Amino acid sequence: MNTLSAGHANAVLSRALSDFVIEFSIALHKHAMYPHGHPSLTVAEARTASRLDALLAERHSLALGVARDQLIIEGVATDPRNPLLHGLSRYLHRRDIGAVKFLEGVTRDELGAVLRSLATDPDAPQPGPEPGRGGELPSWPHVRIFPLTYGQLELIDQPESGASDADTHPWTAQLWLDLARAALQADVNADRPPTDPVLVADAINAHAREEAYDQVIVGYLLKIADELTSGEHAGSAALRERVSRLVRALEPEQLRRLLEMGSDVAQRRRFLLDASQAMAIDAVLTLVQAAADVSRQVISSSLLRLFTKLAAHAERGAAPVRAEADLGLREHIQRLVTGWELPNPSSARYAAALDHLASGDPLFIVPDESTHPCEPERIVQMSLEVGCVGPTVLEAADTMIERGGMPLLTDLLERAPVKSDAPSAIARHAITPDRLRALLEAHPLDAQLVERCVRWLGASSAEPLLDTLAAADSRATRRRVLELLRGLGPEIGPAVVARLPGAPWYYQRNLLALLDRAATWPAGFSLAPYAAHADARVRREAIRILLGVPDEREGAICSGVRDRDELVLRLALTAALDACPSAALPLVIERLERHELEADLEILAIRVVASAREPAALEFLLGCADSGRAWLGGRRLAARSPQLLAALAGLAAHWSREPRAVAVLALAARHKDPAIRSAVASWEGAS
Repeated sequence: MNTLSAGHANAVLSRALSDFVIEFSIALHKHAMYPHGHPSLTVAEARTASRLDALLAERHSLALGVARDQLIIEGVATDPRNPLLHGLSRYLHRRDIGAVKFLEGVTRDELGAVLRSLATDPDAPQPGPEPGRGGELPSWPHVRIFPLTYGQLELIDQPESGASDADTHPWTAQLWLDLARAALQADVNADRPPTDPVLVADAINAHAREEAYDQVIVGYLLKIADELTSGEHAGSAALRERVSRLVRALEPEQLRRLLEMGSDVAQRRRFLLDASQAMAIDAVLTLVQAAADVSRQVISSSLLRLFTKLAAHAERGAAPVRAEADLGLREHIQRLVTGWELPNPSSARYAAALDHLASGDPLFIVPDESTHPCEPERIVQMSLEVGCVGPTVLEAADTMIERGGMPLLTDLLERAPVKSDAPSAIARHAITPDRLRALLEAHPLDAQLVERCVRWLGASSAEPLLDTLAAADSRATRRRVLELLRGLGPEIGPAVVARLPGAPWYYQRNLLALLDRAATWPAGFSLAPYAAHADARVRREAIRILLGVPDEREGAICSGVRDRDELVLRLALTAALDACPSAALPLVIERLERHELEADLEILAIRVVASAREPAALEFLLGCADSGRAWLGGRRLAARSPQLLAALAGLAAHWSREPRAVAVLALAARHKDPAIRSAVASWEGAS
């Protein structure tokens, strides 16, 4: 059970509600992150729809109220410290969404459309209206989105007339502003400040009854009551007065409805206890009477009259009496709220035992004709020990798997005698591609069990693994599946090639990484389309493979040298260092002359040019090193730079006997700069 309420220890969401909210948050995050059509979105929508269908089978509708830092679901405010739910509430609140309501009959297509609409970036220009940004809201038959339309609500930047400094403290201002934002969804009276408690109460009283709206209001009242009892802060007195005025101005029927939203009795009691400590006395009495009606608890008229009298003394009595009357009244109300229900006279363990006896099956009653068959795992174990396999053994293996015993079965097969044929016979029957597929779809993934099954299946496990690689939304799962596919060897090449055409770029990249291990390719298959793919990540994998194929190496280097992606270019230049094709040399020189490369890539490209034993390479290197004639008619070197040093090193390593290169190297060997002399230190004439 996930405890989601902040400050209300007994207020919790059911497991089903908690799971749905978490799945909804994950699905919304994925729709904001992945492009439309990504397989991860289909999986996320299906999981969210499954959770929602289970909830709507028990209720006609489900509403999620949206506050600034938390959600309000069936009167329970989620924990603002929960990072996932905090992020979801801030995400929806930033889009000015007050609530989202799901009605019975919602379809998966509707849910997908809602997620795509909510995932739209509110700061990006859109062709049509979007939630919370003006215009007509998107509409679905079974899903409604309620905006926070508080156009006349103003931030409390300036104190109201007569307000103290404490009244403008950011803590109190933000709490009250959040409550006012949620309440003021109708036209307001311009003659009064938009944060006037009576105005907020009028808006709540006048609002058409809507569960989502009421949930947001209840959530903020719970939060304010809890915060006011957690300690004294600047502005607490002003906030206490505002909330008390709000409670007094609410109509009795409306107040009862708001208290009903917190259906958890323990939560309602906690709220009343907090209110009895934090709010004005008359507001506390109003809440207690409304809570008694909602909880169907009786308060005697005499007790109410006594409370009213004490309240009068607490508010208007003599100074020495006021404090004592106030304290006494609050203590009596707390005792009343605490004692509304009598404790269970039975201990918790005794009550649990009675419940078990009432609902459990009869004990020690076994029909005479009953038998106790041998356990399936014992049958399999005996079969492995004696090396004999028959229909009974295979049926026992199936039974083990149906009961969740696949880990035990594979463990027995792994530890079986090596000389026996029984393990292979049982594995061929029990460990199938379909059962491997089921293991791969399980959450969380049992990596050790999957690895065992892949070892038994061999190449026949390729199809389920490739399907999982395409659909997995977990990076860890994709990495593990890639490792298993690589371990299958080159036999998976045809299956990989068959999936490449038309696949999304991220799937093509992973498939190409697998294809690098394949010994042969199917006839007629070419990597040229992928070496020219629009996505650089696909091109990198294709170029990397082509560089390892002797017949394709020259074309791959030329394509890589022309590529605008730095990683692809680096791959091609690194490969060209060993042997630069004649066709690639002009391309490298052209890119160097355009000065469009980063410094490290430019130095790598100069080294590639230097290694090419062609006249064009010598001319380029001399041009890099020579800056023209000096005043007295001699030659002089260019100013020191990483490019100059790389060119000199290339001349010394590859052109040390070329007369024009020797002249430049001699200048460098006599140069006053030690870095330039060091660049040609390997030249024979340097000494």
